[in-house]
Amino acid sequence: MPRKVLGTFRPMIGLVMAGGKSLRMGSDKGLLPTKSGEIWATSAWNKLNSCGIRSFVGLNSVQASGYSAHISPENILLDLPEINAAGPIQGILSAHLSYPKEDILVLACDMPDMEISCLKELMEFQKINPESLAWVYQNGVQIEPMCAIYSAQGLTKILELVEKNELSKTSLISVLTRLQAAIKPVSEENAKYFLNCNSPEEIS
Repeated sequence: MPRKVLGTFRPMIGLVMAGGKSLRMGSDKGLLPTKSGEIWATSAWNKLNSCGIRSFVGLNSVQASGYSAHISPENILLDLPEINAAGPIQGILSAHLSYPKEDILVLACDMPDMEISCLKELMEFQKINPESLAWVYQNGVQIEPMCAIYSAQGLTKILELVEKNELSKTSLISVLTRLQAAIKPVSEENAKYFLNCNSPEEIS
Protein backbone atom coordinates (compact mmCIF):
# COMPACT_ATOMS: atom_id res chain seq x y z
CA MET A 1 0.00 0.00 0.00
CA PRO A 2 1.52 3.38 -0.98
CA ARG A 3 2.23 5.75 1.89
CA LYS A 4 2.56 9.49 1.56
CA VAL A 5 5.97 10.75 2.68
CA LEU A 6 6.34 14.53 2.54
CA GLY A 7 4.44 14.90 -0.71
CA THR A 8 5.60 11.65 -2.35
CA PHE A 9 4.24 8.12 -2.26
CA ARG A 10 6.49 5.28 -1.11
CA PRO A 11 5.23 1.74 -1.48
CA MET A 12 6.21 -0.66 1.30
CA ILE A 13 5.90 -4.34 2.15
CA GLY A 14 6.45 -6.09 5.45
CA LEU A 15 8.78 -9.06 5.80
CA VAL A 16 8.92 -11.45 8.74
CA MET A 17 12.40 -12.91 9.00
CA ALA A 18 11.97 -16.60 9.83
CA GLY A 19 14.59 -18.25 7.63
CA GLY A 20 17.32 -18.71 10.22
CA LYS A 21 18.70 -22.03 11.47
CA SER A 22 17.54 -21.56 15.09
CA LEU A 23 20.53 -23.54 16.36
CA ARG A 24 20.48 -22.21 19.93
CA MET A 25 16.72 -22.66 20.23
CA GLY A 26 16.95 -26.27 19.06
CA SER A 27 13.84 -26.00 16.86
CA ASP A 28 12.45 -23.64 14.23
CA LYS A 29 11.69 -20.43 16.13
CA GLY A 30 9.03 -19.31 13.68
CA LEU A 31 6.96 -22.39 14.50
CA LEU A 32 7.00 -21.89 18.26
CA PRO A 33 3.53 -21.19 19.71
CA THR A 34 2.54 -17.93 21.34
CA LYS A 35 0.34 -17.89 24.43
CA SER A 36 -2.67 -17.39 22.15
CA GLY A 37 -1.79 -20.50 20.14
CA GLU A 38 -0.62 -18.97 16.87
CA ILE A 39 2.99 -19.50 15.85
CA TRP A 40 5.61 -16.77 16.24
CA ALA A 41 5.89 -16.21 12.49
CA THR A 42 2.14 -15.72 12.10
CA SER A 43 2.05 -13.38 15.08
CA ALA A 44 4.78 -11.20 13.56
CA TRP A 45 3.05 -11.31 10.15
CA ASN A 46 -0.23 -10.14 11.70
CA LYS A 47 1.56 -7.23 13.38
CA LEU A 48 3.07 -6.09 10.08
CA ASN A 49 -0.30 -6.40 8.36
CA SER A 50 -1.80 -4.27 11.11
CA CYS A 51 0.49 -1.47 9.94
CA GLY A 52 -1.48 -1.31 6.71
CA ILE A 53 1.12 -2.93 4.45
CA ARG A 54 1.13 -6.15 2.40
CA SER A 55 3.30 -8.55 4.33
CA PHE A 56 5.13 -11.83 3.84
CA VAL A 57 7.07 -14.43 5.79
CA GLY A 58 10.59 -15.03 4.52
CA LEU A 59 11.77 -18.66 4.65
CA ASN A 60 14.46 -20.89 3.22
CA SER A 61 13.32 -23.69 0.92
CA VAL A 62 13.79 -26.42 3.54
CA GLN A 63 11.24 -24.76 5.85
CA ALA A 64 8.38 -24.30 3.39
CA SER A 65 6.54 -27.57 4.07
CA GLY A 66 6.58 -27.01 7.82
CA TYR A 67 4.79 -23.69 7.47
CA SER A 68 2.12 -24.80 4.99
CA ALA A 69 -0.41 -25.51 7.73
CA HIS A 70 0.00 -22.02 9.19
CA ILE A 71 0.66 -19.58 6.35
CA SER A 72 -0.81 -19.47 2.84
CA PRO A 73 1.73 -19.91 0.03
CA GLU A 74 0.93 -16.46 -1.38
CA ASN A 75 2.18 -14.97 1.89
CA ILE A 76 5.55 -16.73 1.78
CA LEU A 77 8.73 -15.51 0.07
CA LEU A 78 11.51 -18.07 -0.23
CA ASP A 79 15.20 -17.21 -0.16
CA LEU A 80 16.57 -17.19 -3.70
CA PRO A 81 19.68 -19.38 -4.12
CA GLU A 82 21.08 -17.11 -6.82
CA ILE A 83 21.70 -14.40 -4.23
CA ASN A 84 25.23 -15.13 -3.09
CA ALA A 85 25.07 -13.54 0.34
CA ALA A 86 25.01 -15.27 3.69
CA GLY A 87 22.63 -14.50 6.52
CA PRO A 88 19.43 -12.45 6.75
CA ILE A 89 20.43 -10.15 3.88
CA GLN A 90 19.73 -13.05 1.50
CA GLY A 91 16.10 -13.09 2.59
CA ILE A 92 15.75 -9.33 2.37
CA LEU A 93 17.31 -9.18 -1.10
CA SER A 94 15.10 -12.08 -2.21
CA ALA A 95 12.05 -10.05 -1.21
CA HIS A 96 13.54 -7.02 -2.94
CA LEU A 97 13.85 -8.93 -6.21
CA SER A 98 10.17 -9.86 -5.99
CA TYR A 99 9.14 -6.31 -5.05
CA PRO A 100 11.92 -4.06 -6.36
CA LYS A 101 10.01 -0.78 -5.98
CA GLU A 102 8.91 -1.33 -2.38
CA ASP A 103 10.68 -0.35 0.80
CA ILE A 104 10.76 -3.28 3.24
CA LEU A 105 9.79 -3.16 6.91
CA VAL A 106 11.63 -6.09 8.47
CA LEU A 107 10.61 -7.81 11.70
CA ALA A 108 12.29 -10.89 13.17
CA CYS A 109 9.96 -13.72 14.13
CA ASP A 110 11.90 -14.15 17.38
CA MET A 111 10.87 -10.79 18.81
CA PRO A 112 7.50 -12.05 20.12
CA ASP A 113 6.91 -9.11 22.44
CA MET A 114 7.14 -6.47 19.71
CA GLU A 115 4.26 -4.00 19.78
CA ILE A 116 2.51 -2.71 16.66
CA SER A 117 2.91 0.82 18.01
CA CYS A 118 6.71 0.49 17.79
CA LEU A 119 6.46 -0.53 14.14
CA LYS A 120 4.19 2.40 13.37
CA GLU A 121 6.54 4.79 15.16
CA LEU A 122 9.39 3.62 12.93
CA MET A 123 7.23 4.25 9.87
CA GLU A 124 6.53 7.76 11.12
CA PHE A 125 10.28 8.22 11.72
CA GLN A 126 10.85 7.36 8.07
CA LYS A 127 8.39 10.04 7.02
CA ILE A 128 10.33 12.79 8.77
CA ASN A 129 13.68 11.48 7.51
CA PRO A 130 12.86 10.70 3.87
CA GLU A 131 16.37 11.36 2.58
CA SER A 132 17.82 8.28 4.32
CA LEU A 133 18.22 4.86 2.71
CA ALA A 134 17.33 2.90 5.85
CA TRP A 135 15.74 3.50 9.23
CA VAL A 136 16.52 1.46 12.34
CA TYR A 137 15.95 1.36 16.07
CA GLN A 138 18.80 1.54 18.57
CA ASN A 139 18.06 -0.05 21.94
CA GLY A 140 20.68 1.32 24.32
CA VAL A 141 23.95 0.57 22.53
CA GLN A 142 22.37 -2.20 20.44
CA ILE A 143 21.30 -1.55 16.85
CA GLU A 144 18.17 -3.55 15.97
CA PRO A 145 18.60 -4.52 12.29
CA MET A 146 15.71 -6.99 12.45
CA CYS A 147 13.27 -4.22 13.29
CA ALA A 148 14.14 -1.76 10.55
CA ILE A 149 13.08 -0.32 7.22
CA TYR A 150 15.29 -0.87 4.18
CA SER A 151 14.57 1.37 1.21
CA ALA A 152 14.16 0.01 -2.30
CA GLN A 153 16.89 2.38 -3.47
CA GLY A 154 19.29 1.20 -0.77
CA LEU A 155 18.60 -2.48 -1.43
CA THR A 156 19.23 -1.96 -5.13
CA LYS A 157 22.68 -0.65 -4.25
CA ILE A 158 23.38 -3.56 -1.94
CA LEU A 159 22.21 -6.07 -4.56
CA GLU A 160 24.55 -4.54 -7.13
CA LEU A 161 27.45 -4.97 -4.71
CA VAL A 162 26.50 -8.59 -4.09
CA GLU A 163 26.29 -9.32 -7.81
CA LYS A 164 29.76 -7.82 -8.29
CA ASN A 165 31.15 -9.72 -5.28
CA GLU A 166 32.01 -6.37 -3.74
CA LEU A 167 30.07 -6.72 -0.48
CA SER A 168 32.72 -8.13 1.83
CA LYS A 169 30.59 -7.86 4.98
CA THR A 170 27.02 -9.14 4.66
CA SER A 171 25.80 -8.66 8.23
CA LEU A 172 22.79 -6.37 8.53
CA ILE A 173 24.76 -4.06 10.82
CA SER A 174 27.34 -3.62 8.05
CA VAL A 175 24.58 -3.09 5.48
CA LEU A 176 22.91 -0.44 7.63
CA THR A 177 26.25 1.29 8.14
CA ARG A 178 26.87 1.32 4.41
CA LEU A 179 23.41 2.79 3.84
CA GLN A 180 24.00 5.42 6.55
CA ALA A 181 20.76 4.49 8.23
CA ALA A 182 18.81 7.02 10.26
CA ILE A 183 18.75 5.82 13.86
CA LYS A 184 15.74 6.09 16.17
CA PRO A 185 16.49 5.52 19.88
CA VAL A 186 14.19 3.09 21.68
CA SER A 187 12.44 4.79 24.57
CA GLU A 188 13.01 3.36 28.04
CA GLU A 189 9.40 2.24 28.32
CA ASN A 190 9.58 0.39 24.98
CA ALA A 191 12.88 -1.42 25.58
CA LYS A 192 11.10 -4.54 26.86
CA TYR A 193 9.46 -5.08 23.48
CA PHE A 194 12.80 -5.65 21.76
CA LEU A 195 13.75 -8.89 23.49
CA ASN A 196 15.28 -11.26 20.97
CA CYS A 197 14.63 -14.87 21.98
CA ASN A 198 17.41 -17.18 20.82
CA SER A 199 17.19 -19.96 23.42
CA PRO A 200 14.44 -21.69 25.45
CA GLU A 201 15.65 -19.88 28.59
CA GLU A 202 14.78 -16.50 27.05
CA ILE A 203 11.13 -17.31 26.38
CA SER A 204 8.89 -15.60 28.93
